[in-house]
Amino acid sequence: MEVSLLKQGSQHFAKLSLPAADYALLDALDRAGITNERDIYSVEVTSCKQDYLPQLIPDSANPYELNLLAKRLAALSQWELDCFEGMVMMDTIKTDYAPIQVERLINMTHSISDCQIANSVFDDEQLGRFYVENDFPVIPENLPDAAYDLLNYAEIGKKTRSAEGGVFTEKGYVVHSGEISRQYSSENLPFPQKPNHVFLLEIATLPQGDEPNDEHCVALALPYTEEAFNAALAEIGAEGIDGCCFYQYESTIPQLAESFGFLEDIDQLNELAGIIKNFTKDQVYTFKAMLEAAPKDITIPEALELSMQIQNFSVIREASTPAEYARYLLSKYCIELQDELFACTNLERYGQKLIAEKGLALTDYGVLWSMDGQTVEQCLSRESPAMSMEMK
Repeated sequence: MEVSLLKQGSQHFAKLSLPAADYALLDALDRAGITNERDIYSVEVTSCKQDYLPQLIPDSANPYELNLLAKRLAALSQWELDCFEGMVMMDTIKTDYAPIQVERLINMTHSISDCQIANSVFDDEQLGRFYVENDFPVIPENLPDAAYDLLNYAEIGKKTRSAEGGVFTEKGYVVHSGEISRQYSSENLPFPQKPNHVFLLEIATLPQGDEPNDEHCVALALPYTEEAFNAALAEIGAEGIDGCCFYQYESTIPQLAESFGFLEDIDQLNELAGIIKNFTKDQVYTFKAMLEAAPKDITIPEALELSMQIQNFSVIREASTPAEYARYLLSKYCIELQDELFACTNLERYGQKLIAEKGLALTDYGVLWSMDGQTVEQCLSRESPAMSMEMK
């Protein structure tokens, strides 16, 4: 599912796809400017593969519990998802389509074993025929064959459905014969944890033929020590990194999710991981803003280069839109008249003007500014097209 996080008093949404890893969820909170438990914010489910679900999720839902629900739904088979839809519809009929607490939705995913589906049964008449033809005890025993033509199958189906509390869905008739599980409680909600690694590589020895060797991988967490690196190589039977390849690369820094491509750069990747590992929380925040302001095709060596210059940058976290930046700046100088000033000023346009004039970068994390006036791109040692042509 897709959700949007909005901090009270802010105009900036942080979008997030669920299910998400803990680091992605924490990053979304960063992008929304939600810095502590006292911040008030709302979560809106904007889309979901189960398209009936968003309208039934309460406004008070939190992203941690929604993420747990999304993980549960992602693990279900199609038949189980059909059962889940039926249980949701049963609840909505009982409550006149009132929102369903996420705790109950999660527990529904643990209650599917008590569900049955009559496929391609879409109305009471079909349901009545299904029960009669399958010898369910809805009519007297030993009924003469001639009497079957006289049965009111629609009425049989209606009475049975009413007694069972079943519902019709796009897949057929769903009935749940048990109680909703209480396996999960919101009181035991698992909160996202900061991972111990910065990057994660799944490495294996090079395949001998055309078939991949991904079944014989070892997970290597970065930053690694020399002992951990050698142990990983020994586990897959490799003498050195030259005889290896990688099949998975995970970055807890979203802006570097596509930046690593060759194991030859693993030493630089490990060096960068070590630097990020030692960053303060504010420095990680600033570094992500720097990377967002950098070219989209940034490489690991370039990211390493930027990490050395983090002391020259800072982020105005209160400003994630031009209007918020204008409000932030003006409030420093016009305390007494700020309400009147804000009411008659086009803050969005003025903020855009200020950002352009000062060479600032507007990122999802806030307005990024440099103490020495350089932009992130100017900090990189890339050659400009003009310089490259002159050298030729």
